[in-house]
Amino acid sequence: MEQVEETRSSEYSGSRAANDKTPLIRGKSTQSINGAASDGTSGRMTNTEGYEELFKDSAPCPTCRGLGRKLKSSKGFLRIVELVRRVKDEVKVVGDQRVLYVAVATFICVVIAGLCMFFLFPRDVVVTSDHPPFLEPIFVNLNLSAYYVNFTVRNFYYFSNNNFYNVKITGAQVVSFYDQKVMSISLNKTEVNIPMRSTITYGIEMNFFLSSTNDWGFLVKFCEDPRSWVHNLPLTLELTANYTYLGHVEQATLMTYQSVSCYNNSAPV
Repeated sequence: MEQVEETRSSEYSGSRAANDKTPLIRGKSTQSINGAASDGTSGRMTNTEGYEELFKDSAPCPTCRGLGRKLKSSKGFLRIVELVRRVKDEVKVVGDQRVLYVAVATFICVVIAGLCMFFLFPRDVVVTSDHPPFLEPIFVNLNLSAYYVNFTVRNFYYFSNNNFYNVKITGAQVVSFYDQKVMSISLNKTEVNIPMRSTITYGIEMNFFLSSTNDWGFLVKFCEDPRSWVHNLPLTLELTANYTYLGHVEQATLMTYQSVSCYNNSAPV
């Protein structure tokens, strides 16, 4: 019996020594099982102090979201670490390329939008005139017996299209003023296309009828006087032209001050 007890005690001592060589948990804890504890409770385990694990032979598991660990000496673990590292590098490269593609696409879109705005942005059609000092009539009908004069004058205007697309003139109107009173209204409904970035000449014939019936009879005697400073009438000409582009209708205006001759070189009737 004594030999059996010695053998058991030696085995217990050896196993205890082996356990002491590989400590896994460091710290102290007090517990009571199926008995009364120091706090008066019974039938449960009570931990009074924390514990600390030793991870000197392990590393975080890359596929466990930081919640697990694996031994460093595992070949499979090393392969997983290398695979994860490669995947991270590839994801980083793909992310950088994606940012580059997005930046290039954004730049191209901005350039295209800027070019569209530059070429399609509407610009005004500019109307000018060379302002000849005297407008000679192309037709004069002077009747002293009936005391009236009817004459026609042609005036030319220049329309400049500064857009990068064609513009169409749909009509023009010229209102003539003498002493701030309307003397005549002339219309030209001829439609003309103006090519992009170009200038055209647009002529308008203005018809005048001076008679006692329209309160302009006092000017008839001026038209039979051969002196230029007498038969040249100072008029204010106001032009209003309508034009269309890309489905829009716009107007261009111009006001000029010119002298219009109503003298007839032939003998009066």
